Amino acid sequence: MKRIGNAFKGVLGGLVLIVIGVILLWWNEGNNVKNIKTTDEMKASYVDVTSEMIDSTNEGKLIATNGKLIYNGEVSDVTFDVKVDSPLLKRVVEVYQWEEESSTDEDGNTTYTYNKVWKDYIIDSSEFHEEGHYNTFALPFNNETITADEVYVGAFKLTQEQVERLSTKGVVRDFNTERVLELDYTINDQYLTTSTDVNNPQIGDSRISFEYHDATELSVLAVQRGDGFEDYVSSVGKTVSKMVDGKYSGEQLVSIVEKENKILKWVLRLVGTLLCIFGVLAVLKPISAVSSYIPILGNIVGFAVGLVSFLIGLSISLIVIAIAWIRFRPIIGISLLAIVAVLIVILIIRPKGKKAENVTPLEPATQTEPVTVAQEQVAQQTQVVPEQVNIQNVVEPSVQTVPVQQPVVTPPTLDGFDARVPEQVVAPTSESVIQEPVQPVVVPPVTPEPVAPAVVEQNVQIAPVEQTPAQSEQQVVQVEQNNSNNQM
Repeated sequence: MKRIGNAFKGVLGGLVLIVIGVILLWWNEGNNVKNIKTTDEMKASYVDVTSEMIDSTNEGKLIATNGKLIYNGEVSDVTFDVKVDSPLLKRVVEVYQWEEESSTDEDGNTTYTYNKVWKDYIIDSSEFHEEGHYNTFALPFNNETITADEVYVGAFKLTQEQVERLSTKGVVRDFNTERVLELDYTINDQYLTTSTDVNNPQIGDSRISFEYHDATELSVLAVQRGDGFEDYVSSVGKTVSKMVDGKYSGEQLVSIVEKENKILKWVLRLVGTLLCIFGVLAVLKPISAVSSYIPILGNIVGFAVGLVSFLIGLSISLIVIAIAWIRFRPIIGISLLAIVAVLIVILIIRPKGKKAENVTPLEPATQTEPVTVAQEQVAQQTQVVPEQVNIQNVVEPSVQTVPVQQPVVTPPTLDGFDARVPEQVVAPTSESVIQEPVQPVVVPPVTPEPVAPAVVEQNVQIAPVEQTPAQSEQQVVQVEQNNSNNQM
């Protein structure tokens, strides 16, 4: 029951997460629109200038320039006797200390774990929930930023704040050993440490490192003001002052700003969407908590609640983003919604259209089957080779060939010779076919009953059937027998 009670308590927290997610998404879309307008203005107004001289006609204009960094000598950390040839040097002091982390299970039981970490500030251990983990010490030295007195990009002077914003990719590894030992530190690569075993530090150990700006050229996108730079302020109130190591044109600098804005936009969209999803999940948590006492049902319901939470949270995020676009950019927002509506209509109507297209209209009977039947019947009665049957275009109904009794034809009797012929001509069969060099018997056409309604006209060509000498001799004997029978 404790699990259910904690789930109901989490409903309020879930609602708070949803509200925070909605507010973040709304603000992010408004900020994104401002960023887009700002970069559009910058693209249309920036001027590429040389850094070797200052042109007063560009006063108050957005300029893009690049040049060599010029400063008055090296900077140094007097305490540790660290010197570098750079306009910027930073001392980073860290202490090995306790850090508390917590996790809560489905029953509402919270577990606290404690890890040892390096931090450049002291974690307040008085807020820890369990005793035995204390950070009762302070930083042995302060973190410090050291800059050159005057720093120029060509003829343009950077302010103190602009110098401190320079990158610090360089790392110091060259130390004054005597000075380090005087301060009770030892050198371990890039660190000065108090640990006796650098691979196994103890709580309270400290380490110090030094970072510096190591680029020799700098590109700046800002407003020219006197002999220096100031932030560019767009018509929507966004400020821009971009400095990048190396040499870049104005177009490239604006593109860098645009890419950074896009990354920020998508990161905040993701965070806002996750807040909405987890908020909905917390609101629906009581459902999965109640069903969790039934093993199989609990797993199914838990999965369903997670899926529904994802879909609802994602839907809330998309709706907020769409409404925000209508608020901040009405034309684009309404156009997008119109496109979505059209797509939905198409998705609804298209399946019906496909069903109608899939209905096959009735077609007249094809000629394949009747032709095949008629062809087989003709081939059986006339010993036609199937490959020699040619089917022409459809013009008349097909005709079935039927066997016909041949009438007895008695030619005139010549003097001294009986020329009578057999009373009946034996129809050829598959075993014996008579092929004689005589004129075929002319049979008057007989109109048979139509077998099928209609389809093709056949042009049957009967190829002569080759016979063996034995078959021919057998046929001659049969004819002579028939003549003898007739004389009798």
